[in-house]
Amino acid sequence: METVRAKARWLLLVLLAVPLFAVTPTFWEVRTYDEFQQGKLSNLSLTNDDRLILAPRFDLVFDTQQTLIATAIADSKGNVYLGTGHDGKIYRVDPAGKGSLIADLSELDILALAVDSKDVLYAGASPNGKVYRIEPGGAPQVFFDPGTKYIWSMVFDKQGRLIVGTGDKGIVYRVTSDGKGSPLYDTDETHIVSLAVDRDGNIIAGGDPKGYLYRISPQGKAFVLYDSGLHEVHAVSLGPDGRIYAAVLSSPAGSIPAISTPPAVRPAGNEEGEAPISIGASASAAQTIEVTAEAPPPENTPGGSGRRYVPSEPSQTSILEVLPNGMVNSLLKFRDEMVYSLLVHNGRLLFSTGSKGRIYSIDSARNITLLIESTEEQTTKLLEAGNRVYATSANTGKLFGLSDALSPSGSYESAVRDTNAISAWGTLSWKGENTAGIEMLTRSGNTGIPDKTWSDWAPVAGSGKVISPSARFIQWKAVLTSAANRGAPLLDSVTLPYLQQNFAPEVTSVEVLPPGVALTKVPVTLSNGSPIPSDPALVRANVRAGLQPSGKTPPRKSVERGVRSLQWAAADRNQDALSFDIYYRSENDRVWKLLKQDLEDSFYTVNSDSFPDGTYIFKVVASDAPSNPAANALTGEFESRPFTIDNTPPSVKMRQVSTAAGKVQIAIDAADATSTLNQADISVDAGPWQSIFPLDGITDSKSESYSYISDVLSRGEHVLSFRIYDQSDNVGIGKLVFRIP
Repeated sequence: METVRAKARWLLLVLLAVPLFAVTPTFWEVRTYDEFQQGKLSNLSLTNDDRLILAPRFDLVFDTQQTLIATAIADSKGNVYLGTGHDGKIYRVDPAGKGSLIADLSELDILALAVDSKDVLYAGASPNGKVYRIEPGGAPQVFFDPGTKYIWSMVFDKQGRLIVGTGDKGIVYRVTSDGKGSPLYDTDETHIVSLAVDRDGNIIAGGDPKGYLYRISPQGKAFVLYDSGLHEVHAVSLGPDGRIYAAVLSSPAGSIPAISTPPAVRPAGNEEGEAPISIGASASAAQTIEVTAEAPPPENTPGGSGRRYVPSEPSQTSILEVLPNGMVNSLLKFRDEMVYSLLVHNGRLLFSTGSKGRIYSIDSARNITLLIESTEEQTTKLLEAGNRVYATSANTGKLFGLSDALSPSGSYESAVRDTNAISAWGTLSWKGENTAGIEMLTRSGNTGIPDKTWSDWAPVAGSGKVISPSARFIQWKAVLTSAANRGAPLLDSVTLPYLQQNFAPEVTSVEVLPPGVALTKVPVTLSNGSPIPSDPALVRANVRAGLQPSGKTPPRKSVERGVRSLQWAAADRNQDALSFDIYYRSENDRVWKLLKQDLEDSFYTVNSDSFPDGTYIFKVVASDAPSNPAANALTGEFESRPFTIDNTPPSVKMRQVSTAAGKVQIAIDAADATSTLNQADISVDAGPWQSIFPLDGITDSKSESYSYISDVLSRGEHVLSFRIYDQSDNVGIGKLVFRIP
């Protein structure tokens, strides 16, 4: 016997120590493009048809150790030149990946670079915009000074003349080989942010803040190809068939081209009052550099210089396609990513963004693929050097090489899943091709952002068993690896069931309705109006057909004498099905008596005449037993306010006090043992009922006294009728026969 008691105590301790879990699992599935995009990709691509595949190799070539690379250009020998901010440095990286500093200008930002036919480099520096000429191995020399503030873009035309897009007056200059320049076209824009030269020698220019896309002839005649309706044409790229691609953006109100630099940290050589400017963008730029003496640098900013890169994403970015016949198509729109750069490569349009440093591609069928997520936050520039594709970044400024060869392996980390409670994990399953090359791992914790308190990544067995401990948050990781003896792995979907800790249901209110109000159930129908079938197979068929129950319908109210109704509100955090028990007791009792058990509805009507007169309290107990094993089921309860059941009408006593001059005075006493009295009326000789008020002027107690003096009546016999209601609508009747002499 003692052994049995010991086991019982042990079982009780276990139940108290281990959370009870619900029985109905929730299935977390990741399978669509949008769902996969919420996670973190490393050397994996996300295709238009919702698949994770191995990405092209994306290798670090050179790290400038600068905050950002604002622009880049390649020469005919495959050398890449990098213009940085905010120290005015220019780097040269040879085809082998060896980089060197070739210029350190007094201006803060190098926003435009161009290379002529002799591989001479030209650099546009801002603010106090100047164009420098840098011979191989030589020192920078001022080549052209337009007397403007910003040099945003540069390109050489077919005659070898340098075309310069400027701000803050929006003038496009043409500069000859001897450094003499003149306005080619004075636009209606404040800034000319992007430039290209089409196959006919026309200048394609993108402006800000009107967002016009211009075509400017060699003679200086301009034609607006498209009014984007947005703020800025941030980048342009030309296809071999004459198509023009343009990235246009709309920025939040209040964007400014520069954040003031506190004098204490203003770099040497900068003129008083000048400040670093946004990367390759103008007054409506969506990425700005903030210089601050107080704020620490971000973790990925080397050197602790005190400069912070502050992203402020635009409200909208679009990529447009302008056909040779002038027709314009919208290829895609982003609401949460800014497109920095465009590049037509091998029949595809590549573009980079400022969200996780992503690089996308669009093919001729307009299928979009997320090719790469960089280790840096912004991928600022895409360019070709021979057959190689390079990408530059901000936060920090690095040069990467994008290869046609695939990475041998890659990984994907899902978004963190908040299960809203301590949860137990079910069997993880995944679908794809060549899944032998896919390894799944999980980790869990109780903080919204994974930290050192989380469990370590733990591999998932082939059976799908998850060994990460029960917790509120979970994350999974897929590692894809190619092998010579099998094809490259593809991941289509991942599903993880979980069971929440079982929470007790809550009854949040209980309302007892006035006497005589009955509640009846309104039939629930399907969304097409037809009744819900009772056959479970038909129910499942209707769900597959998209026919769902139309939802809970409030009960119908009706008037029915001798009833009392109650209704309640209840909720369950696990979304469990609930059942309800109703208990009652009189006000002076301590023992609850069961009135009704296992109700599905949240209301109930009872005949009040089955209760003796008195004051009562209802209690509603909610149970989640319909969705849980009996051992795991939990309950919650709520008591109503005291209410009165009164089935007995008030008593009435009447007596004649006096008769004089054809009038009679009658005294009336009314009393009720349970309820407060309510309205009183009087009628003479079956005439209309008239209200009568008690001697104290207000009916507010269980007993009241009335005095009635009639009008002058005719001689003979008369009948006085009196009725009075209590709060439960019981009516007491009195009658007195009297004579007028």
